[in-house]
Amino acid sequence: MPSFHSCIRSLIRAIVSFCLPALLALPLAAGAQPLYKWVDKNGKVHYSDQPPPQEIKKVEQPRLNTSSIDTSGLPYETQQAARNFPVTLFTSANCKNECDNARALLRGRGVPFSESAIATQEDAEAFKKRFGDDDIHLPAITVGNQKQQGFESGLWNGMLDIAGYARTAIPGNAPAPAPAPTPTPAPAPAAQ
Repeated sequence: MPSFHSCIRSLIRAIVSFCLPALLALPLAAGAQPLYKWVDKNGKVHYSDQPPPQEIKKVEQPRLNTSSIDTSGLPYETQQAARNFPVTLFTSANCKNECDNARALLRGRGVPFSESAIATQEDAEAFKKRFGDDDIHLPAITVGNQKQQGFESGLWNGMLDIAGYARTAIPGNAPAPAPAPTPTPAPAPAAQ
């Protein structure tokens, strides 16, 4: 005879498998609604899914940004982690083995990530500002607002664990490998 706990687990699984697809479809329907922004005669800013009164002449329709990381088809926990703690991998053209190891770790855990190649001086300056450091050690990773330069699997795994990413990818559910970005060559220094 099945135990009480196994019956409860089966019931919860049945409820989740029935209700979860319907709940996940709700934001899609809501996201299809237009959004209007306007300022009334008193200077009050309004946001609504309904058009403003006809006397309002200046109306904006702000576009809501979406994540650049495709999480469809991933387990719910991974989708939540990706939404709350997006992962960015920083690489460069001359970071071969360590960057490949970093990609392998992320893919092996089924972590959706975006990759940013440090290819120009502007990229390098933006990286230094983001990491608050004058040095660049690649590969580097951000998990939400956590940052780490240099590949150290134990540290990276710890950051991913805290963010709620699974320890291993579910077979057949791992995100498709993102092609390594092709860095654009840095501009040649100007002749003096």
